[in-house]
Amino acid sequence: MKVIKGIINVLTTLIIIIGGIFLILYVCGFVPYVVLSGSMEPTIETGSLCFINKHTNYNKIQEKDIIAFKHKDGTLVTHRAVKVTKSGIKTKGDNNKDIDGNIVKKENFVGKNILWIPKVGYIVKKFQTTKGVIILITCVVLLLVSGLLFGEDDKKTKEKNN
Repeated sequence: MKVIKGIINVLTTLIIIIGGIFLILYVCGFVPYVVLSGSMEPTIETGSLCFINKHTNYNKIQEKDIIAFKHKDGTLVTHRAVKVTKSGIKTKGDNNKDIDGNIVKKENFVGKNILWIPKVGYIVKKFQTTKGVIILITCVVLLLVSGLLFGEDDKKTKEKNN
């Protein structure tokens, strides 16, 4: 019984800590997103979870910085700045042969990539589906219910000992 309660406590604590970290990062302007293509491999693998600093000043971007921007079709793209000019920033995926056809301007600039965690994006993507949301909600409810059930056992044990 104590082992199960310990596992529940650890899982609950992890969920709270991870959720808190994501919330703090989001409030501070660090937005997570999942990389869906291999254009930045091997630097950033497909399925990586990236964090963009949305507060990065567009005018402070330098060559070799990895930036995120909105493509003309609305998709979020992460590529390396290869040339910074007065007309905008020219970018290229590390795994691409050619420089991108679009120039990143202040209007479609999203921010600078500050961190990426390989493979974690696959997990995030799973939870963004209907099935994933149901599983996540079910797990949280089960943790809450099991915490209540096992918490009652502790109270009864303490009352008996007193």
